[in-house]
Amino acid sequence: MAGTPSADGRVTAAATAELLRGLLTGRAAYRVRWERELRRSPGPLSASAVARVLALHLWDSGERPDTEQDLARRLKDRVHRALGGEFLSRETLEWFIAAFRMNGSDALALRTAWCGAAPVGPAGRAGAGADGGAVTDTLRMPQYLPVRQRHRTVSVFERHHIGRDGAPERHRTLRALMACEDGVSSFPCRLPPGAVDVTVLRGARVGDRLEFPGSTPIVELAFPTPLEAGQIVSLEYEVVYGAIREPVTEYRRVAHARAENVDLAVEFPPSRRPARVWWTVWDHHRDGTVLGETPLALSPDGSVHRFVPALEHAAAGFRWAW
Repeated sequence: MAGTPSADGRVTAAATAELLRGLLTGRAAYRVRWERELRRSPGPLSASAVARVLALHLWDSGERPDTEQDLARRLKDRVHRALGGEFLSRETLEWFIAAFRMNGSDALALRTAWCGAAPVGPAGRAGAGADGGAVTDTLRMPQYLPVRQRHRTVSVFERHHIGRDGAPERHRTLRALMACEDGVSSFPCRLPPGAVDVTVLRGARVGDRLEFPGSTPIVELAFPTPLEAGQIVSLEYEVVYGAIREPVTEYRRVAHARAENVDLAVEFPPSRRPARVWWTVWDHHRDGTVLGETPLALSPDGSVHRFVPALEHAAAGFRWAW
């Protein structure tokens, strides 16, 4: 498992560890769980006792066979590094949350701290084409949101396919999102310009279609059951474009609330390859000014790709010339 995904993983791990230690010592329901496993007199926080709680959970859940009788001993070093802020993987964090049966708000706080990344300031935005940097606060004004956002994107993979006519042909998204409050029953999928519908491949079903002035249609992707705060769900869906399409020269991804682990790609057919392509950052969700861009080379299969650890209150993507 990868470690904390931030511009400075040590800072994020330390912040998450501080919160985790506070919960394990300050919440009576959590503290009593590890105190039951103490082999010596109580102290501020025992890594050995916490490791035994995690081992019991892994045995009960079937993630580890109960024949691994030395599991708690082998987990002790991992727990020690996690509580000390040295290293905390997502897998280990989820073990803590499940083993101590943490409530929704505490789980959300831990996952949010773990996902935290240092925002990029004005100097970072000026060089936003550089590999590996988060893109934040580029929008000069907020985009109109007709539906209140009740989730947070943990990761998103988007594949934008251009047809032989130079127009968008299809767009597939794999998204993991976390509920920010109890009772989140759907994800509002705003259709991009030119799109007419959405097909859900897994994780939800197509729900109501909502129309608002000044916005493209929004299709609600309904979850099988409402989510609790901190609960994560993944869904995969594909946007369907109409028969009459116009050639385009950009693909732009906009984020308002923070989106973590954003992976974007545009694929071009052999018969319609652009002459030049740039990774671009804008100050508006649709028009506006280019704030910075970096030339890119097409891969042998005719695609361009970029990963950014976070996108927040920003617009970024690809621009090309035929």
